[in-house]
Amino acid sequence: MDDFFKHDGSLIINQGSLLGTDHEVREILGLGSFSLVFKCCNVKTGKMEAMKVYNSYNSYNRYNSIIYQGIQEIEMLRRLHCLDPDTCNIVKWTDFFYDKEKLCICFELLDQTLRDYMVDRECRSLPIPEVRSIIHQVTTALSHLNSIGIVHADLKPDNVMVVDRHQQPLKVKLINFGQAQLVSAINPDVPIQTLSYRAPEVMLGIPFNEAIDVWSLGLTATELVTGCPLYMGNDEYDVLRAIIQTQGQPADDQRWKFKTPEEFELDVRYHSVKELLTLDDLQELMEMDRGHQSGQHLLVDLIKRMLHLNPDERIKPAEVLQHPFFSLSVPPSSPAHVYIEVEPEIETPEVSQQPISFQREQGEDDSHPKTLACPTPSPSFLAKARSSAVLPTSFASLNSSVWDSWELQPPIKFRS
Repeated sequence: MDDFFKHDGSLIINQGSLLGTDHEVREILGLGSFSLVFKCCNVKTGKMEAMKVYNSYNSYNRYNSIIYQGIQEIEMLRRLHCLDPDTCNIVKWTDFFYDKEKLCICFELLDQTLRDYMVDRECRSLPIPEVRSIIHQVTTALSHLNSIGIVHADLKPDNVMVVDRHQQPLKVKLINFGQAQLVSAINPDVPIQTLSYRAPEVMLGIPFNEAIDVWSLGLTATELVTGCPLYMGNDEYDVLRAIIQTQGQPADDQRWKFKTPEEFELDVRYHSVKELLTLDDLQELMEMDRGHQSGQHLLVDLIKRMLHLNPDERIKPAEVLQHPFFSLSVPPSSPAHVYIEVEPEIETPEVSQQPISFQREQGEDDSHPKTLACPTPSPSFLAKARSSAVLPTSFASLNSSVWDSWELQPPIKFRS
């Protein structure tokens, strides 16, 4: 009989043991910071289910915070009960119960994560028609979350499940609502989003809304067509630097002058991620991997709109579904009219977006390489940026508040 252990070495559950009175553990499906997911058999019905288990024991004795996170997820799942899980591309939640110190949440059993689906392919990148179907379905899920005022806050390939890898057309569902929040009651102090898929407004500690899910969707789409994440790093510095390198600087902001990677590494004593391509290179990457495919330029345009630096200007799920990329073929597994438009619950001032431009040294001509800036915070940056006393009211007001916390250094050179 196999034993399942958590990171701290504590025994969680034995294979073959019962959760509650009816669910026999068959195998482990996933492992997270505060929970594990098991494949279980309901001994009364004989049906296989997925069981997410929040366990109270760990070396830091954080029982209350772990169980509270599980209760918060159940609260979000209850709100999702008004949505049809099949037409809305959202995992079906069936029940929850306590087993001694464990909180157990029951879901329908799905096949595999989108990441595993990619790994199982000979080429990790997916063909454009498949990407189109997947992105349409995930956007459908986000549009329905928006309609009831919920932000998922942890969208990534690991949290999109393939219902049945052998079924065509491919059907996917959004899972894991452990970080989900109400848009009307967002808590900026709660850690959200996996680092490589984290929106810039979250990293900078400014007010955010459901636009962060669209940012994560844009990065997921990029990963589907290239086979690897676009923004990887050791910390938020690396990710912010990569964003600047691929997209340039936000408009009307002259404070994005940061330390070079070498200077940063001397300060923090570890290496930062080096170079990334620009978003304009995505189409070339796709062609190198799979050759020319119909719709590549439209997909790149859609990704750029999803990854707009200004959340107020970022494309919304309703607009995503109307993008020309989907006019080539609407996935039959998803209804064409799925979005319920609602008034935004977070009001932000209207911002005029100016064209992004590269900075050059004074007296430099066009023959010189383009220069880009890389961010590194002053020691007090994170604490100050996330303090309610200094939070700006919008992305546009950053240049008068948060950016004052960044050290000014010469910009680094970046290839043309």
